[in-house]
Amino acid sequence: ADRPMRLNPSYARTLIDEHSYVAAVQSVQDWLDSVDHALDSSKSSSSKSSPPIFALTRPPGHHACKSKGMGGCLLNAAAIAAFYALDQPNVNNVAILDIDAHHGNGIAHCIQDEARIRYCSIHEDRGKGKASFIEQKNDEDDDDPRKPDAEDCGPLKNIYNVNLPSGTGWENGYKDALVDEALPFLLLGDGTSNAPDLLIVSAGFDALDTDWSSKLKLQPSDFGQIGRVLRSKFDTRIAMGLEGGYSFENHALSDALVEFSNAWRD
Repeated sequence: ADRPMRLNPSYARTLIDEHSYVAAVQSVQDWLDSVDHALDSSKSSSSKSSPPIFALTRPPGHHACKSKGMGGCLLNAAAIAAFYALDQPNVNNVAILDIDAHHGNGIAHCIQDEARIRYCSIHEDRGKGKASFIEQKNDEDDDDPRKPDAEDCGPLKNIYNVNLPSGTGWENGYKDALVDEALPFLLLGDGTSNAPDLLIVSAGFDALDTDWSSKLKLQPSDFGQIGRVLRSKFDTRIAMGLEGGYSFENHALSDALVEFSNAWRD
């Protein structure tokens, strides 16, 4: 097709054209390259490991479910990367942290039956009855196989949802959500036999104050804080890639991405 089409006629958020599939597959490959780099770096005998590789790709993936794309996502790169990592030597458990402002329902759906993967999403609490951030005839969120509520922890209890009220910034809730809720869940208390061998970060930047798609209030420098916290816990045993983020004015998105990535550069 020479013009974008809806993946599902009922929903407006997921458009495809003749290039979409190839772009999605190449995006997944970049995420797998990030995994390979993280695992190779962790095995290095060098005293100084190289920084993680950030998969700077689109389309995003964290809404894509086991057998369908949705929410602007076609293939779930983060979930695919997690299962790929489990097939590598000396990887027994994987953690996924999703910092996109919107719940990664697709990741939760893909990993819900795999006990070796733990997933935590920190997202804005949109509440019941709130309008979707993109108007559409039918609400795609009603078709989610996994919900953003704190009570939805999956059949194996390997899913943890942290809902933040609109207006939350780094110092008034986000830092506590990351340090006191997300990481203890993913790390299993630090140092247990089931602790993750790799962290995968679904790095959405739509929690920026200037991003139109959420009402969270992070600043670009706050993503540097997030990166430094993650580095303190996982060092370079981290694979990461881009999810959402639509604040292109005044370079907010690129500034946040650079701040986050620079956390691993001395």
